Amino acid sequence: MTVSSASTVVPMDADLPGSGWLAIDEGFSAEGDGGPGALVDCVGPDFPDDDVVATAASPHFVRPPGRLVHGLGVAFDSSAATTAAERILTSSDFAACLGRSVALDLAAGATDAELLDVEVVATGLGHRASFTGGDAAGVRSVHLDIVAIRIEFAVGVLWCGDTGASFPEDDVVHLVGSIRGRGSATI
Repeated sequence: MTVSSASTVVPMDADLPGSGWLAIDEGFSAEGDGGPGALVDCVGPDFPDDDVVATAASPHFVRPPGRLVHGLGVAFDSSAATTAAERILTSSDFAACLGRSVALDLAAGATDAELLDVEVVATGLGHRASFTGGDAAGVRSVHLDIVAIRIEFAVGVLWCGDTGASFPEDDVVHLVGSIRGRGSATI
């Protein structure tokens, strides 16, 4: 297993639908068990941390006014560990935790913002975590489509966010299809 195996399940520039996307930071990849921070708080004690051989994250891709695409990938040393991780990363509990984590990150940027609600529903590809928050400018909604993608011994979590309306389903399908096209994948 190599670092590239974890990178296989995260989005790249070429995967993004349409034009106008900007990478606002750099992704990362690493060998060993130094997993992506956003996953650590949400995976729980049953996550197979000891079996992690590589991790990767895409840049945060944004397209104004309110779209976001980001992904995290983890490669494991066995099929059993990958299956255990996939089970956790496809759960509604994980989606709810990730939604709350992203909501709190957004609220941290504005000291007077208040998280009002997080709701998770199953979709054809995974889950949608929607939340609303309020500040002096009013109430706004954010929708994250969260999809787990498995390719061999790697599993990734892709989230596609938009404000106001949900991320277009055709664009989520495009992203998933592009990532899956890199190997023999299951979602």
